[in-house]
Amino acid sequence: MIQLQCVTYTYPDAPQPALKQIDLTIRDGEWVLLAGSSGCGKSTLLHLLNGLIPHIVGGTLTGEIRIDGMEPARTPIAEISRGVGTVFQNPELQLFAPRVEDDAAFGCENLGFPPAETWRRVDRELVRMSLDEMRRQDVFTLSGGQKQRLAIAGALATGTRILLLDEPTSDLDQSGRTQLLRALRDLHGDGFTLVMTEHRFDGLAGLVDRALVMDRGRIVGNGPVPSACPPPPRSSGLNCQAAEVVVEADGLEFAYSGKPPVLRDVALRLRAGEVVALTGSNGSGKTTLLKILCGLLKCRNGRLRVAGVEQPALGGLAGKVGFLFQNPDEQIFTDRVADEILFGARNLGRSVDLDHYLYRTALADVVHAHPRSLSRGGRQRLVAAAVMAMQPQVVLLDEPTTGLDQAAWVSLMELVVEEAGRCGACVLFSTHHEEAAAAFASRSLRIAEGRLIDDCLP
Repeated sequence: MIQLQCVTYTYPDAPQPALKQIDLTIRDGEWVLLAGSSGCGKSTLLHLLNGLIPHIVGGTLTGEIRIDGMEPARTPIAEISRGVGTVFQNPELQLFAPRVEDDAAFGCENLGFPPAETWRRVDRELVRMSLDEMRRQDVFTLSGGQKQRLAIAGALATGTRILLLDEPTSDLDQSGRTQLLRALRDLHGDGFTLVMTEHRFDGLAGLVDRALVMDRGRIVGNGPVPSACPPPPRSSGLNCQAAEVVVEADGLEFAYSGKPPVLRDVALRLRAGEVVALTGSNGSGKTTLLKILCGLLKCRNGRLRVAGVEQPALGGLAGKVGFLFQNPDEQIFTDRVADEILFGARNLGRSVDLDHYLYRTALADVVHAHPRSLSRGGRQRLVAAAVMAMQPQVVLLDEPTTGLDQAAWVSLMELVVEEAGRCGACVLFSTHHEEAAAAFASRSLRIAEGRLIDDCLP
């Protein structure tokens, strides 16, 4: 059983608590959904339950927390992990071995289980997660959904009966999401306790026992799964009359070292003023293509011209191409919000209307704050502003809706599309969300097994 009484938590140096007066009981075997807007405290609550707060993160914690009799604040994380397993939004953050079965055994080996016991547990959990036939595969070859199930198998092998899942389907295509939810349904049926944060509610109403709705660090609702938000209205988009081709590719091919080709004979044209969605299943090559277009990766074959640069390398595209990574934390460079917006443009010798971007991102009240103190949505908007302040000709976004509620990702996309319209830039964004493509893209490219197979209106 999980019990919290009058729990309040404040991050180090934060002006306000992230959680306020939380009272909560979760019974053994329950499946509980934590819902609410980005930054409302859902992930913080999970980190209280697995001991990351306060052992790793620090901060000020008051109130009482008990999990199966343990007090996380007074129990070593190694001990907590024997009863509480965590699966993060990005499974690659917790995959440690090159082969599937070795990764599933990683936790047991670190907890000192005898080899025979470790492999008995691994065998059981790989079967439970429908990964037994893949046990000798390279982890690199797994789809996003398979990696999530492998992370779950590794957690379960240690003996945990409580599983915490932080946005587990956010990075998955529909097939991967369906398979993961099926696996979680079976775990729930076997009596495991599941606590899960999510922004995508479709398909959950018949699975979870109840939903807790959070707002500004408080639990404000306890009941059925919230209804899905209606899709956002279609954006008018950019001015698509401009005919200049800013990205031109023919016959692109790419393979990672020692691996089969990821991209095969890719050809595309992107024009100034377009907003284009790049869709496809996990592992189809979307992110690889984006990295090639910004110069982070170099093709082994084919012709590429981006923003007037032939066969470009990364240095040749500085200031011409802007890239917003899926995880905004991978491109935060400074200790202050204002400095982050100015960082790229200043390095290019370009002036920036800082007040405009602070207003446009709704970050004027935190202009002196550290970027990492912002919510996920706030960090995404901040990094997007820093990218757009450089006034690039081509803007690339990798899964920009990941980890954000609908209001947050709509705000982010509106920011990028409107700022791109000011400088006549082309926008290409990868996404699993049909709603995002329908709302913002003037056309959609679909990629499958490394090939562009479709080019149409979303």
